[in-house]
Amino acid sequence: MKAMNSSGSAHRGLNEWLLQRLSALYLAGFMLWLLLQLTIATPANYVAWKAWMATGSARLAFALFFLSLLVHSWVGMRSVFLDYLKPLWLRSAAQLLLVFGLLALAFWAAQILLVEARP
Repeated sequence: MKAMNSSGSAHRGLNEWLLQRLSALYLAGFMLWLLLQLTIATPANYVAWKAWMATGSARLAFALFFLSLLVHSWVGMRSVFLDYLKPLWLRSAAQLLLVFGLLALAFWAAQILLVEARP
């Protein structure tokens, strides 16, 4: 009889499910926070917008937003690819394109947060 030491792939699915739900919660909360912020104190021009984005709390909130968006996208699309793209070459190509796309978005977000929004 086979030993039951291995946790198998069931825990991996649970981790992905948890990542998907936690990132979705943050994304929803962030959107509510952003709408509230923009309703209460809408930046009048680019200089005011840049000053608001230069604050530590706004930069942190946006950094966590971009991170959550990338994680949420990766987990969701990977699950779709695994479920619906049966040929290995097609699944691998789709995942590779997704990785490059998400990396491009990550670098773009880093440029916004580190270069454009600096004080």
